[in-house]
Amino acid sequence: MPVTKVLVTTPRGVVGRHVAEALRDRSDVRFLVRSAASAAALEGAVRGEVLRGDATNAEDVRRAVEGVDRLFLAHPFAADQIDAETTLGVAAVEAGVRRIVKLGARRFDGGLVPDAVTGNHDLVTDRLRDAGVEELTVLQPDRFLQNFLPAAPAIAQGTLADPAGPGARGYVDVRDIAEVAVAELLADRPMGGEIEISGPAALTLTELAASFGAVLDTPVRHVDVPLDDAWRTGMAERGVSPQIIDGLHDLYANYRREGVAGLGDGVRCVLGRPPRSVDDFAGEVLRPAVLAAD
Repeated sequence: MPVTKVLVTTPRGVVGRHVAEALRDRSDVRFLVRSAASAAALEGAVRGEVLRGDATNAEDVRRAVEGVDRLFLAHPFAADQIDAETTLGVAAVEAGVRRIVKLGARRFDGGLVPDAVTGNHDLVTDRLRDAGVEELTVLQPDRFLQNFLPAAPAIAQGTLADPAGPGARGYVDVRDIAEVAVAELLADRPMGGEIEISGPAALTLTELAASFGAVLDTPVRHVDVPLDDAWRTGMAERGVSPQIIDGLHDLYANYRREGVAGLGDGVRCVLGRPPRSVDDFAGEVLRPAVLAAD
C-alpha cells in the first residue's frame, strides 16, 4: 500500500502544536508554516518535512498538497481565514486528498445568528463539501481552556476577567481536541461528520475561577468585562484590528445570549475515554504557566 502522507497546517497554533507533537516521529507528515520563526522552531523537532509557505498563495499551496492523502486544516480567526482555508482545502481535494479534518467551532443553541468567528467555519465547511471531499471531519469544540493562559499572571493574583457573561460552557482542553484530530487523521475508518467536543461539565465563569483557585491554592474570582467602548479601546490598544474586534464582540455577545451550552461527546466517542477536566488543565497546564510567570 502507498505511504500515507499527512499535511498539517498551523502546526504552531493553539491546537496545531499538539497535533504536531503527536505526529513528530512520523516521516510521512508535512508541516506547513508561514513564518521563518515557525519553520526554525519545527526544524529538528519533527521527523517529517517542514514546508514554508502561504496558504493564500496558489504556488505555495500546490507544493503543500502534492502527494498528500490527508489534511489537518486549521487557521486562526483573521481577515484571511476564509481565503486561506478555502484555497488550501479546495486545492487539496483537486490534488487527490481523500480526507480532511477541519478545526471548526461549536454552533450556538437557540437559533442565534452566527458571529463571524463561528460563521467563517460554516462557510469554509460548505465550500469543502461543494468541492467533493471524500471524507470530511469537522471538529466543533467549545471554548479553549488554553485561551486563559495569557491571563495566568492575573489569575495568580486572584482575578479571572472575561466578557462571556454568566452562562455555563463545556470548557475544553485543546489537548483533547488534538487527540481527536489525530485519531480522525490516522484511523482506517474515521468517525467523520461533525464532532462536538467539550469538557465533562458545563461551568459558569464563577465556577471556572473557583476551580482554578482550588488547584492553585489561592482564591480566584470572576470579574465580568462589559462589551462596551472601553473593551473595544483596550483591544485596539493591543493591536487588534477593527474587523477582529467586531467578530470577537459578536462571539462574546452570543456566549452571553446562549446561557447554558450543551455538551459534546466527541472525546468519548472517538477516543473511548472522558474528556480532561478543568482540574486536569489547571494542575497540568495552568499551574506551570503561573509558576513561570512569577
